[in-house]
Amino acid sequence: MKVKVRLFANYREIAGLSETGLELEEGATVASARRALEARFPGLDLGGGMAAVNEELARPETPLRDGDELAFLPPVSGGSDDLLELTESPLEDRLSELVRWATAPEYGAVVSFAGTTRSPNKGREVRYLEYEAYSPMAGKTLARIAAGLRQRWRLGRIAIVHRLGRVYPAETSLLIVVSAPHRPEAYEASREALERIKKVLPVWKKEYLNDGEVWVEGAVDEDYRL
Repeated sequence: MKVKVRLFANYREIAGLSETGLELEEGATVASARRALEARFPGLDLGGGMAAVNEELARPETPLRDGDELAFLPPVSGGSDDLLELTESPLEDRLSELVRWATAPEYGAVVSFAGTTRSPNKGREVRYLEYEAYSPMAGKTLARIAAGLRQRWRLGRIAIVHRLGRVYPAETSLLIVVSAPHRPEAYEASREALERIKKVLPVWKKEYLNDGEVWVEGAVDEDYRL
C-alpha cells in the first residue's frame, strides 16, 4: 500500500522535501512508517515529535491504510462563540477588537493574553521569527482546544488568533481572549488554552539570528509522542 507523507519545519529541511510517497506492507503502523522514513533520509530523527493520520493526532501503534495522509509534526510551538484564526496579518490592532467581541452583560470577566516576540532570547539577538503551520489540521486542533475548554468550565466566548509568516521582535504572535461569568474560570481557561496550543497546535517557529538560524523546539503531548 502507499501513503502520502508530509513533513514540516526542521523535518522538512533535513529531508529536503515537504511531501513524499511511502510504500508500506499491509498492516503497517505509524511506527513502522517512521522507521521506513528515517531509513530513507539519513539524519532524520522523528523521535520526540508527533504524527497525524488524515489530520487527526495518531499514536505510534495506529494502523495505516492505502491512501492515508501521514504527517510528522516536530515538537512545538468551534462554534458561534469561538473565534479561531491563523493569519499572516499583524495582530497589534486586534486585541481591543477581540476584547469587545468577547464582552457581554452576562460575562463578569474577560481575560486576555498576548504573546510577543522576545529579543534577545537565551542571550542571542533575534532578528525575526518565521512561523509555519499544517493549516488544515491546525484549524481542527484549535476547534478541539476550544471544545475541551468548554467541557471543563462554563465559558462565554473564546478567541484564539495565531500569526504565521514573519514576525519581528515586540510584535504579537498569539492572542487569546476568554470571557466567562466569573473570573476563576476565565483565568484557568486562558492558561489551559495556552498550554494546549504549545503542546498540540501544529505551528512551528524558526529564529533568525545575527549569526544564523535555528528551529525553536517546543513541547509535545506525551500521549502522542513518537
